[in-house]
This record gives sequence, structure tokens and C-alpha cells, in this order.
Amino acid sequence: MEVYYGYTGTSFNNPVITMGVFDGVHLGHRMLLRRVTAEAQATGSDAVAVTFDPHPRIVLTGDPGHLSFLTDIEERIELLRGTGIGHLVIIPFTTELSRLTASDFVESILCRHLGVRHLITGYNHHFGRRHEGDSNTIIECSARMDFRVTREEAYRVDDEPVSSSAIRKALGEGHIELAAAMLGYDYFIRGRVVSGRRIGRNIGFPTANITPLFPYKLIPQTGVYAAEVLIGADTESHIAMLNIGLRPTISDSDGRRTIEVHLIDFNADLYDSVVTVRFRHRLRDEMKFDDVDALAAQLVKDRDMTISLLGR
Repeated sequence: MEVYYGYTGTSFNNPVITMGVFDGVHLGHRMLLRRVTAEAQATGSDAVAVTFDPHPRIVLTGDPGHLSFLTDIEERIELLRGTGIGHLVIIPFTTELSRLTASDFVESILCRHLGVRHLITGYNHHFGRRHEGDSNTIIECSARMDFRVTREEAYRVDDEPVSSSAIRKALGEGHIELAAAMLGYDYFIRGRVVSGRRIGRNIGFPTANITPLFPYKLIPQTGVYAAEVLIGADTESHIAMLNIGLRPTISDSDGRRTIEVHLIDFNADLYDSVVTVRFRHRLRDEMKFDDVDALAAQLVKDRDMTISLLGR
């Protein structure tokens, strides 16, 4: 897959194009991208995906601190490489770009710069100033600007349309397996291991404290999870139990939500390493125990359950 940062100077052969943020590159996105690739192969054309970075909501929201997303741009690129799409155009999303009407966006960028011959859109695609552009806008533009349009229907899981917002909702409610069914892979977080207070080590469960690399990365619901962890560029994963929460049993907890992972049967120092955590199962809610001994006893049960679910 060829990656282009910006649309000026690109040259494609009668391109079949789809566009979107593609947050998560979920099964609905993959169905759309397969359709683009198949159409391009059938017509001897280039298959092109157009995306935006940063996420438009980060630019358009006055206070983006509360926003969260499934993937950053590097993760999207990595996931898109596995879809078979031939070309990826990343358009910097700016306030100026947001002021373009949908019609102007199609005429200036899709037609004049990218030379679209066939545009394939998702079932609920909106774009342009104030999201005013929709399927009707694209059909009207196609008649004036001489390109074809195809609108794909929704991809469904359990008879519900798959969307990035539905996946974010599932993760926020702790429904890890439902999110994975819609994504087509286990949800993951990449982060750096930072120094902690070594409380887990003192009760026999040393943990790595993780800070996500992407500041807007969605963190699943508070609780305890069975997970798999990749260290750096390793391809072999380690099974682990992971806690997202406030550590209520610790008397001097500072009240900030943390991500702590205990790798089972692993003792090396991970400080400053970059790790990838894949969420596999949610084991339970975070709980407040009477003391650290009761907490340690529960952690033994969590470890046994994780081994039972994931194996060693």
C-alpha cells in the first residue's frame, strides 16, 4: 500500500475511491474497502482510500480533552495495510478544510486533485461543512462532475449495524467480546511502561503501569481483564491480567484511573518498554477489599481464571 500525506501531486489511474476516518478499521470498513478493491481490479483502476488526520472532532471541538478514539493514524495505517487497498491518501484536517462545503470538497479534492471515476460510500456517510454532505449530495455532484457512485449497505453483527461509535460504546460498557466481533480483532492499546509505586510487587503480583501512546486512546470500562501482551516488536505474546481503575483498596490511592498489567510467568523489567495489550475477556468489576491480603487472594483467583481462559 502506497501512503500519501496530502493530495497535491498525486496521480492515479481512473481511481475507485472511498473516504472516511476509518476509526478502528472495523468489519464495516473492511467490507467497503474490499468492494473498492474488487471494483478496481475488475476495471483495471487504482483502489484508493482517503482518510483524515487528526480526527475531525479533535479540530472542531473546543475542548477535545474528553474525546476518545479506537485508533491513532499509525494504527489505522497498519490496519489498512491488511485490507488490500492499493493507495492511502491522508489529508490533514484543518479548520480551513472544515469550512469547505460538501460540493466544493468533491469538486476540488476528489475530482480535480484525485481524479475520482467511481466513489463508493458507506451507508451513513456524511462529510463537508457541518456534515451537510450525504448520499444525495454525492449523487448530485456525480451527475455534474461525471463520476459513478455506489452506496454500500451496513455490515451487521447480531443484526445491528457495525460502526465506530457502536464499538466505542461497547468498550465503554466493558463488552470486550462484542467489540472484538465488530472490529474483527481484539481491541488493543499501545503504551509505554512507566514507573509505579511497586505495591503489586509487594503482594506477589508485580505490575507494569502503562501510559497510552495516543492521548485520545479509548480506555475500556473500569475492571479486571484477561489480556495478551506483546513487548516491543516481539511476535510472541504473554498472557496477563490487567486492571483498569482507581485501586480502591490502596489507602493512599491518588484517585486517578490507572492501567496496570501483570504478566503471568514473566519476571523481566519492562520499565520504559512499549507494549501492546490485547483485551480478550472481562473478568470482573474493580472491587474494594478489606485489606491487601484479601486483594492478593482475589488476584490468585483472577490469575487462575486468566490461565483457564487463555492458557499459559
